[in-house]
Amino acid sequence: MKINDDTNLVLPVRFDDKGVAVYGYHTPISREVFEANYRILSATKSTLGSKGVYFQMDAGPRIAALTLKDEGTKDSESRGEFDAHGSPLDGGAGALLKEIKRLTTILVPGASGWDMVPVDAAISSGSIDEDDWREVESAIVFFTCHYALAKKADRQRLSGATASLLRGSITSLPLTEYLASLPSLTKAEPSRAGSSVPS
Repeated sequence: MKINDDTNLVLPVRFDDKGVAVYGYHTPISREVFEANYRILSATKSTLGSKGVYFQMDAGPRIAALTLKDEGTKDSESRGEFDAHGSPLDGGAGALLKEIKRLTTILVPGASGWDMVPVDAAISSGSIDEDDWREVESAIVFFTCHYALAKKADRQRLSGATASLLRGSITSLPLTEYLASLPSLTKAEPSRAGSSVPS
């Protein structure tokens, strides 16, 4: 069961000279996943917010995934959870990031329109690169921290505001219906990622 069945996040992944060339479609984590990870999600949100609203809104979306990993390590350390070498475990952060990846589909131009591609396949095919994914992953973590921890009455408002900050949108449409709603491609060419690292 999802926390809300009508709140799917759509983010731009890559742009070309005509606008968004590749999208990411993310289905929110389930209640069970939230309950297994609430400590590190709430700690991540708290850490991002501890330096003020400007820092949270400006840097937060770029560093949320890294902060989640840090908070997972701190959580394990505080609970006495260490590996055989004495290093703290990741507090479930790795498993949560894998679940976020599983719940995200990349929408790319294909031979006959828009294609739905799993994240790893999109990276290996060159539709996006690792840097593209890391940016989107962190944005999704940022969204999840705010959305999943919000009161039910506030979720719709907060999800829309957070998506807007991330230059994304919220849709109630299931993936296949959302795909059908995307603009038709005038010239469908498989998309390949350019470097997102400044030269």
